[in-house]
Amino acid sequence: MTRFLATVFAAVLALLAGARSATALAQVWPAKPVTVIIGYSAGGPVDILARTLADPVSKRLGQPLIVTYKPGAGERIATEFLHQQLADGYNIQIVVVAFATNPILYTNLPYDPAKDFIPVVQLTESSPILSVKAESPIRNFADFVALAKAKPGEATFGSPGNATNNHLTMELLGSLAGVNFTHVPYKGDAATPPEVLGGRIAASMNALPSVVSLIQAGRLRGIGISSRQRNPRLPDVPTFVEQGYPDAVSATWFGLIVRSGTPPEIVGRLNSEFNAALALPQVRETLAKVGMTTVGGTPEQFATLIRNDTARWGHIIRERGVRIE
Repeated sequence: MTRFLATVFAAVLALLAGARSATALAQVWPAKPVTVIIGYSAGGPVDILARTLADPVSKRLGQPLIVTYKPGAGERIATEFLHQQLADGYNIQIVVVAFATNPILYTNLPYDPAKDFIPVVQLTESSPILSVKAESPIRNFADFVALAKAKPGEATFGSPGNATNNHLTMELLGSLAGVNFTHVPYKGDAATPPEVLGGRIAASMNALPSVVSLIQAGRLRGIGISSRQRNPRLPDVPTFVEQGYPDAVSATWFGLIVRSGTPPEIVGRLNSEFNAALALPQVRETLAKVGMTTVGGTPEQFATLIRNDTARWGHIIRERGVRIE
């Protein structure tokens, strides 16, 4: 019995020591730079968001935020990298809708999104927009649908990757219109507008930051946006709702996650500091110029959003037979 009690006592002491260690870590955090992981190439909307927030959050934390790129595989490479890091708050990741849909698309993920990560805060959202070359004979979404019906295979569209929100929004539109569009996946949102301008694809479904300046300059023509109302930055681009598709409303969200096991004090600090940065007028204005709406909120609100999108897009993925190639 004495040996048993000694073993129990040692275990209790170890737990208490671990708790004190986690608390001490949270109290001194951050004592070094924090790495912001993004799963897409430089120049895209996730990169723009990360760099816009890095400076104000760095100032509030007293340590630099260093953006690192791990593009490819629909964000899985970046998320697997985060999964391999310590749960100490020094590696954080900005994720998009792919984080919610990957569990449906892959049966062999090396991580469990629901168990291995903690949602920290939703940062922003942006409605996907479908655009064509300014000289294109496609004037509106009805023309694009007509092309898909008349010449299957020629109604091509680019997206930042398989099963991204942009891709799935087009699958939703195809379901509503009763047609199939030809999907051409790329590695990142910034890669598709040059392909449209070069005539290699007919259209591109992008987050607003990647195309707003090109549309304003008259090089691309927006033929539909998936918001409920027109975007004030692009007042001439009609919504899909007003073109006869009331259910074609979607938003690409951007949010922050950390490894499970990260001390709650650090999660709370990250949530607080990013919310504070999102509330700054200059940050809101900078992001609005590229078509992003700041959101913020609690970890619980972001977790609910992820669960809801897993259910919604799971239905579209199964219905349309979306596969990862």
